[in-house]
Amino acid sequence: MWFETIIKAIEKGISPLISIVVYIGSSMIALMMFLTVADVIARGFFDKSVYGAYELSEFMLVIVVFFSMAGCQLFKGHITIDLVVSRFPQRARDIIDSIMYVVFLIMFCIFTWVLTDYAIREIGGDISGMLHIPVFPFIFMAALGSALFSLVILMHLLIFLAGALKK
Repeated sequence: MWFETIIKAIEKGISPLISIVVYIGSSMIALMMFLTVADVIARGFFDKSVYGAYELSEFMLVIVVFFSMAGCQLFKGHITIDLVVSRFPQRARDIIDSIMYVVFLIMFCIFTWVLTDYAIREIGGDISGMLHIPVFPFIFMAALGSALFSLVILMHLLIFLAGALKK
């Protein structure tokens, strides 16, 4: 069926990019950990904190969250509760999942669009309070993560639609 061709093309196209952003997000967790440890040590021994540690942690957290969503969805790592639906026949489950994924896809496409629009409007706008870092690159990163998440949702939607349309 043509669904499988589209699914494989989407997966082949986005898997390398998702691997890169997941690696970046994982690296940000390590950097946040080192920054927090350095801040705690500086406060404990020198009675001073690392300048801008809180702001940097906020920016890194944006990268961690939005860059890990697509990877988690690609490997079906998000929590699902299917106490009732798991008792349905496979085709009924695929139909229900298709409906849910259509809603998810619409929501995250709108979310991506709004984030991108917001980032464009913030170019040359807001900067952080202490370090004076522009905010818009991090909003663009959130939009990128959301767009990748939307593509993974589209891929899973097509998988469920293929199952629902099987005879």
